[in-house]
Amino acid sequence: MLMLAIGFGSAAGAGAPPDDRPLYPDEPLERLQYQGRARPDQAAAELERLLAKPDLPPAYLLEGLLALGVLYVDMEQVDATNAVIARVEQIGRDGNDRLQRDAAVTADRLRAGLLRNSGPLARADALLDEAERGLDGNSSVLLRIACLSTHAGIKEELGRFDEAVRLYQDAIHLSERSARWRASSLLNALAYTLFRAGQQERAWQINEDAKQRAIAGNDWMSLNEVLSVEGMLLADQGRNAESLQTLKQANAYARTAGARRDEALGLGNISDYYLRQGDYKTAYATAQQALPLARAMRFSQAEQLAQLNSGLALIAMRRKDEGLPLVEEALSQYQRSDEIVSLAETLDDLGTYLEAAGYHGEALAAFRQHRERAQEAFQRNQQRALVELQESFDAERRRHERELLTDDNQLMQEALRQSELRFREWALVTAVCGMAVVLLLLVYLRTRATQRALSSNNERLKVQTEQDPLTGLANRRHLQRLAAQGDRANDARGTLYLLDLDHFKRINDHFGHAAGDAVLIEVARRLKAVVREEDLVVRWGGEEFMILVPAGQAEQTELLAQRLLAALASLPVLAGTSHIAITGSIGFASFPLQPHQLEVPWSVAIDLVDSAMYIAKTQGRNRAVGVRRLPADSLEKVEAWMKDLEAAWRDGVISLVEFHGPEGVGQTQ
Repeated sequence: MLMLAIGFGSAAGAGAPPDDRPLYPDEPLERLQYQGRARPDQAAAELERLLAKPDLPPAYLLEGLLALGVLYVDMEQVDATNAVIARVEQIGRDGNDRLQRDAAVTADRLRAGLLRNSGPLARADALLDEAERGLDGNSSVLLRIACLSTHAGIKEELGRFDEAVRLYQDAIHLSERSARWRASSLLNALAYTLFRAGQQERAWQINEDAKQRAIAGNDWMSLNEVLSVEGMLLADQGRNAESLQTLKQANAYARTAGARRDEALGLGNISDYYLRQGDYKTAYATAQQALPLARAMRFSQAEQLAQLNSGLALIAMRRKDEGLPLVEEALSQYQRSDEIVSLAETLDDLGTYLEAAGYHGEALAAFRQHRERAQEAFQRNQQRALVELQESFDAERRRHERELLTDDNQLMQEALRQSELRFREWALVTAVCGMAVVLLLLVYLRTRATQRALSSNNERLKVQTEQDPLTGLANRRHLQRLAAQGDRANDARGTLYLLDLDHFKRINDHFGHAAGDAVLIEVARRLKAVVREEDLVVRWGGEEFMILVPAGQAEQTELLAQRLLAALASLPVLAGTSHIAITGSIGFASFPLQPHQLEVPWSVAIDLVDSAMYIAKTQGRNRAVGVRRLPADSLEKVEAWMKDLEAAWRDGVISLVEFHGPEGVGQTQ
């Protein structure tokens, strides 16, 4: 897994014109912040001496302590950071309202930085949400940038890429009022976020902007950062030789800047390159070269990357017993710190290298976990949107209840007053009561209209959250909701097909992500054309599709599997001027399971067809494997056989059926 080191100034805006500002102003605090990117220990020592001078203005001292605390956070020195936080809080206690507010935000920013290192990230996210409420136009520009850029990095790791991009863009705007190096660094961080979010074209544009700024300023550290991201983008396009050269050049710039920490991280990135090229020995040797340097610099991020890549290389060389503990330690750390995106990426890598080494059962388990984690960030976002909508609905409902209560009180008071009047005034009372009734009716009608509007919004939101925006198909959430309905909500019913496009990453690598999107859209169209209107086609995630068909005869389910294979492979997909051949691997089964009519939960049903699909992959792809007979009389037996479904098949314990796709698959051009 590739990584990018992002420090104090991480994000800026695309397309910002070059300027004539110096790399950093001739001011000690700015100079030390710049130098701290490469040599944080030296910069921190000099900052300590600078801030020990008597009679420093409180606002200047507070900004210096922020810079010092950020350096200690980056060096993972917890005690030193907490000592800085204590000094910051003392300034707040002794200062005016403005200093108190800025000191509180500064302390929260540093605490969030510590949590970003150790987790959980959700707590850091909440802390910065609260801190940013204390910022306004009078707050220090550097404090605002520090909060926004750190928050963006946390949002990114939580999988909330849209929020991360927005925060980086805000920091970018502010960086134009700061030193030139900060804008370049922030642009680079934004490019990396977009790369991880799958927006490669936009990432290229923004990273190129950062690169030009770095070149103009002879900024070696920024050149190290931008070339690291450029190397990742080149690798994603399949331009392997250029990628390796660029990653090595990035490391050369780190050495020129004297940034030993970034040099260790760069070696980890180079080892990742060799892993992806299948040169596992060189990948392992390079990762081992990075380890002592990372440990000497006490840089846990680089050490973790080197250990992870060492473990993956060992697994790929069929030394699983040595490599797996190293990978599991990285996974545990990501789990503890709530780094969802890194956890998902690492599980995907683990599955890939386990499969390459022939450990198919373990690879399948890793891929399953990857799917779950890849969906987790999406689900959290949707849950948050639903909670916010519900809160809005509840607030609106409470407002109307207060209005009705107020109207009722007014009517009661009016009735009491009118009861004291003479008999000849009852006509007026009647008129007033009539008006009150009309008023109540209007309020009631308005409340009902608001409730209908909110209900309509809820329905629209449900449609949006249950539909894949690219293909227009239902998504995973929609199928999960349907599975939870009915009298036997937990039990699978009908025939379930899981289809995975073969070698889809190669399509993205060779033709670009726009071509990959075109393939997914066309696959969705072909699948919909094959099935009936009452059948459900779901984009399960990435290049995977799920099809749910109501219960039918075995011959029909097997025929449909063959038709799905043929629909995929019969014609290449036209994407621009390219003709892209596609095939798929399918796993399928009908529920309840035959011959004992065994009821199984949806989660087990999905895992079973996933196992069958994985067998189709291992048997050569472009084929379908279905569960024809699974003579289990208990759920425990099903789960036991699923641990190695292929072995149970080979031993004759279960009966599978296999179909090959068309042999004459259209050629990719």
